[in-house]
Amino acid sequence: MSKIPKEFICSSIFYMLVLLLLAFLTPSIVYAESVDKLQPFDMEQVNVTDPYLVNAFNKEISYLQSIDPNRLLVGYKQTAGLSTSYSKYGGWESTPLEGHTLGHYMSALAQAYKNTKSNSTVNADIKKRIDLIISELQACQNKRGDGYIYAESPAQFNVVEGKATGTLWAPWYTMHKIMAGLISIYQLEGNPTALTVASKLGDWIYNRVNAWDSATQAKVLSVEYGGMNDCLLELYKLTGKSNHLAAAKKFEEPSLLNTIASGNNVLPGKHANTIIPKFIGAINRYRTLGTSETSYLTAAQQFWNFVVRDHTYVTGGNSQWEAFRAAGKLDQYRDEVNNETCNSYNMLKLTRELFQVTGDVKYADFYERAFINEILASQNPETGMTTYFKPMGTGYFKVFSKPFDNFWCCTGTGMENFTKLNDSIYFNNGTDLYINMYISSTLNWSEKGLSLTQKADVPLSDTVTFTIDSAPSSEVRLKFRSPYWVATGKKVTVKVNGSSVNVSAVNGYLDVSRVWKVEDKIELTIPAEVQTSRCTDNQSVAAFTYGPVVLCAGLGSESMTTSSVGWNVTTATKTVNVRDTININSSTSASLDDWLGNINKYLVQTPGKLEFTFKETDCDNSLVFTPYYKHYTGRYGIYFTLKGSFTGPRNPFTKIEAESYNAQSGIQDVTCDEGTSAIGYIENGDYAVYKNMDFDSRAIEFVARTSSAQNDGKIEIRLDSITGPLVGTCKVTSTGGWQIFTDSKCSVSDVTGKHDIYLKFVGDSGYLFNINWFKFIKEDVSTVLAGDLNGDNTIDATDFAMMKMYLLGLINDLPAQNDIEAGDLNKDGVINALDFAVFKKYLLGSIENLPYTN
Repeated sequence: MSKIPKEFICSSIFYMLVLLLLAFLTPSIVYAESVDKLQPFDMEQVNVTDPYLVNAFNKEISYLQSIDPNRLLVGYKQTAGLSTSYSKYGGWESTPLEGHTLGHYMSALAQAYKNTKSNSTVNADIKKRIDLIISELQACQNKRGDGYIYAESPAQFNVVEGKATGTLWAPWYTMHKIMAGLISIYQLEGNPTALTVASKLGDWIYNRVNAWDSATQAKVLSVEYGGMNDCLLELYKLTGKSNHLAAAKKFEEPSLLNTIASGNNVLPGKHANTIIPKFIGAINRYRTLGTSETSYLTAAQQFWNFVVRDHTYVTGGNSQWEAFRAAGKLDQYRDEVNNETCNSYNMLKLTRELFQVTGDVKYADFYERAFINEILASQNPETGMTTYFKPMGTGYFKVFSKPFDNFWCCTGTGMENFTKLNDSIYFNNGTDLYINMYISSTLNWSEKGLSLTQKADVPLSDTVTFTIDSAPSSEVRLKFRSPYWVATGKKVTVKVNGSSVNVSAVNGYLDVSRVWKVEDKIELTIPAEVQTSRCTDNQSVAAFTYGPVVLCAGLGSESMTTSSVGWNVTTATKTVNVRDTININSSTSASLDDWLGNINKYLVQTPGKLEFTFKETDCDNSLVFTPYYKHYTGRYGIYFTLKGSFTGPRNPFTKIEAESYNAQSGIQDVTCDEGTSAIGYIENGDYAVYKNMDFDSRAIEFVARTSSAQNDGKIEIRLDSITGPLVGTCKVTSTGGWQIFTDSKCSVSDVTGKHDIYLKFVGDSGYLFNINWFKFIKEDVSTVLAGDLNGDNTIDATDFAMMKMYLLGLINDLPAQNDIEAGDLNKDGVINALDFAVFKKYLLGSIENLPYTN
């Protein structure tokens, strides 16, 4: 055995000591098990080729290159005590909000760096700007020595905390932008100094917030603070430093999160762009710390539901004067200051993370809607400038920022929006590829050995093609989103190499799984149609869509004057009269519901164009509807008030909200005279028909759930025809509002055999009543076999599974004609876990008979 030199032993021991010391000094990050079901692709792996989006991206890059970062750094250097010969920009960059733009600019540059790799000249310029900014910020930080970097002195933070007097601004809002920009540069461009600066800044933040008592914390959190919890969680994931996590938790509001999570919509009146990031932080806490934080996921999901259901316009945008208004009051608050662009930026950020966690297609659907009709709609495609507000009031117009005179918050989020147009088209779960948006692009899934090219022009063309450019030798499942906007009665079809293939429809996606080969071609046909979206608070006001695209009509460019409000925000004015009402030739339709239900007959596409004009209205030759996102000059209308007396023949409608358990009473088919949804209205003489109702010589109770805005009425129950024998009557009582319901019951006796049941409404015509559902309950039925929950006269595992679903709340009723008699297996008067246990024993053979009593 050879002798090891003493020098080697000494050097090895020294090396080991160094490693141990580094291990001791380097923070250890404790990662929670990932809760994400899906992952996005690195932006370098996705290249957008759609001409409209390519132009949008290029315009943004030109704007970023036109900005001098030295001028954005002026306030930072002055605050640190460093000299500079540059002058500040104007607009918000010459107010105490200065500095926020640099944060957005850093994030946008980091994204642009990822997406300009194919252009070495532009990419090198982007990198040069990034390196300059990080170098200067580090110099500022080193000069002060306390970790603080900001374009204003810490005095602003004293005012927010109540420790000093002065004008109250939103310094933590700006601090969030700075931190987010530093993190983006480290993650996307790879500059290690950016993380060093961010970490020291995070330490300063912790030292500041750790000194708060509960009263001070409450004061601070009452002022807009952006996504401080979100960015500090991101920092913690990179540094592993517990103080960064502790600082993130200081920017949480448990009372708000719990209130929203419990189902209470307290959003009306709240500043939208203040509150949305709080829930982005909530979902990030769940993603960072894992399943122990499920309540934060619940809060984020419930918040998203409230915003999308109660406060969102057809475009996917929200707010009026930057605030959420009363739930459902969309028509009431349509004006020139709707849909702040920052809100849509943040809602899409929240939506994207909820989709990654849940895989729920509803988030992908909303993302597409808001991406096209809010984000793309926010940019002037000629100048690259972006909007602050996007008016929903008919007759207003878009106002775009100026390159160097505004620097609004929405100017900053605009920089970010248009440098990441490719980040949410595709997702994967490690094995399957999710195609969420139909946008011409290429994907290189290098980890899987799969690459493809997508060509799309949706919705002008209903055909989308995918060509496999490279493929692994193993099977890969492609999951194509089946859009919510597919034409009624039609479906998406899929062909592979020209031949139709069977697809599996799974949770909103169409799955095609096979071993792919180079040059395989997949062709999707996605049929679109004109559809309508009506304001919940005024059903006579409607907007129109075609596929995923919101349509608007140009209303001229007369007197395009603006006004200035708030912090140098420019808004549109409406000093001229414009058309906001469409009068319908009502002799062709029985009602507004009927007319809108056949809108494809009346709003007709010009062949070969995304252009639509009306028929049989008073504006057939004056209104031309085109995609809203492409409209950037002149006044426009998205929503119009529709009027008509509607004296035409009635047309049967095809759908009604009938409870699924109606099958227990032998109902085979339901058709109705008018309306298509639970929010529809009925008029005098309207009726619904239940086909082939089996009375079976027993009494049947009819229940109608109705709401009435104004008047009372009644529902006549007739046999076999609208003029057949009257066998019962239900009262409909005014409840004073559309969403206030009452149940009416009426027993029908002495009727035998099978009959078609006509339910005829009698009362004043107009927008008065809703019939939401019908239920027939059999009485005096024969003895039910205990345990036979599906009514097939057998007791088996199917019934056991049905009881489990019932107890878990997955179904609300059991198909058996008498729920209690069939499911109450221990005869204690209720169906609960004890009956489930009895059922299990019975199927295992531990007991011989049901019901079972101990």
